[in-house]
Amino acid sequence: MEHTRVSHYTITRRLGRGGMGEVFEATDLDLGRPVALKFVAAEMTADAEALKRLEREARAAAALQHPHIATLYAFERDDGRSFIAMELMSGGSVRDRISAGRLPVGQALAIARDTAAALAHAHQRGIVHRDVKPENLMFSEGGIVKLMDFGLARATQQSRLTMTGTAVGTAAYMPPESTRGAAEAPGDIFSLGVTLHEMLAGELPFTGDTPLALLYTSANDPPRPLRAARPDAPAAVEELIGRMLAKDPAARPDAATVVRELALMTGVPAPIGGDTGENLASTIAIGDHEAGEEAGPRRRFPRGWAGRLLILMPVAALIGVFMMLRVMMQAERGDRHDTAVALNNRGFELLQNDSLSTARVTLEAALKADARYPEAMLNLAEVLSRSGDANGAAAWYGRVIREFPSDSAHAGMAHYQLGEIDMAASAIPSAIGHYRAALALDSTNVRYSNNLAFALVQAGRPNDAIPVLRTALDRFPGEAALHKNLGLALLRSGSAREAVREFDAAIDRNAALAPAWGLRAEAKAQLHDYTGARADWNTYLGMAHDETERAEIEARLRALGALTN
Repeated sequence: MEHTRVSHYTITRRLGRGGMGEVFEATDLDLGRPVALKFVAAEMTADAEALKRLEREARAAAALQHPHIATLYAFERDDGRSFIAMELMSGGSVRDRISAGRLPVGQALAIARDTAAALAHAHQRGIVHRDVKPENLMFSEGGIVKLMDFGLARATQQSRLTMTGTAVGTAAYMPPESTRGAAEAPGDIFSLGVTLHEMLAGELPFTGDTPLALLYTSANDPPRPLRAARPDAPAAVEELIGRMLAKDPAARPDAATVVRELALMTGVPAPIGGDTGENLASTIAIGDHEAGEEAGPRRRFPRGWAGRLLILMPVAALIGVFMMLRVMMQAERGDRHDTAVALNNRGFELLQNDSLSTARVTLEAALKADARYPEAMLNLAEVLSRSGDANGAAAWYGRVIREFPSDSAHAGMAHYQLGEIDMAASAIPSAIGHYRAALALDSTNVRYSNNLAFALVQAGRPNDAIPVLRTALDRFPGEAALHKNLGLALLRSGSAREAVREFDAAIDRNAALAPAWGLRAEAKAQLHDYTGARADWNTYLGMAHDETERAEIEARLRALGALTN
């Protein structure tokens, strides 16, 4: 289906294929935006169950609006084929990152926290995902993790065996109760626990050579100790994963509790869950017992049961007051944070729809409810940036960096966006510094490497850009934008022939990448291939392109003698 038109979409390339479906990258011709289109596989179009799963996924996704759930744009039919149009996730999957090695602890916890928030949102609306796994956690172009594939409509390549019938899901991530067809919301928590363990340890918590063996060990054996494989993981993380992997679904924490505990571990304010006042009571009781060991006339209460009763009565009253105040404070904090989450989600939705003024008011209200909510800070900064207030945006990005300096996801994104602001202002050295800081915090976001390299080229340092891009291509093989910028760096360093090869690779992977065509024309002109240069130039002119870029490439082509009046 590549390079064909379906309804008002032009399909560019296939992104993946699974047991039941295919996903393609496409362009929405009405709105001029990139999208992903998900179809039932051609050989299964007559399968009523496959079509039902696709429609079920569309209905589930349409009922959910959350910054960590991929956005559904439409459920459409064209020439007898049904398909979903949804947000294009171009940043790869958690599986890709695990394949490159164990994730940093902070990054893994942030991914799990954001996924748990998405699950909490879904569970509150009565929707159970039932297939949480690294393949279904993907990253947007901006590096935000999002939960995919509601309704078990499989469209991405799966790397593990899948059970069929009533035992749905991928075996390595399936909760023990799924074999009885009883997997509900706690099953999603089990699957997320497996995923978090795998992100940190680089291996699954349960072993087995076959799906049935995996199901048996997950139902009967304890998980592998996390800290045996990852000694730097905090004990609290291992303890949380252990509860998430409990055999009894009722013993697992719910998604909201997981969010709160991971939020505390990652430094994001959230209500503290699970404290009933028992710790406070035991502390007071211990203190009283130790004071009572002291003999002599200082004892003010009679001995025996009467004295103990006199002691316990005011202590019990004090405990009751403390417990009541603590519950009230937690409820208030929880209400404020829940309000902030809801407002942030609404602000994000408005931002996606370019309703900037309303989005700003909504996000400012979210930050009044929770003044240290990094997602809302980043979204508000994006609103200000799009509204032309670069200084206001920079102030919020700077605040994220100051308040959450070790938060790889949020601080990394803030540095990256400051680099973008600097590039727009032609403050290239400052931009390079911010891109480097973003990459140091999170080496798994392809945009950080790509834009750092581009800034280095713009600063006249192509030889410094080349190793950055080669390292990134080792981690993200086949990324078209990386090949394009490596070609640009080689071209500027005087290696036109090598540059052509990189532009070829970029175009082979994304034929709609206009700059690659224009720059390949320049490289061919340097090699005196004027016919090839003019052909590439004409292709470039027929595509959407930046006018400033066009003028610069045209000037260089004329200087090289490839174009004549």
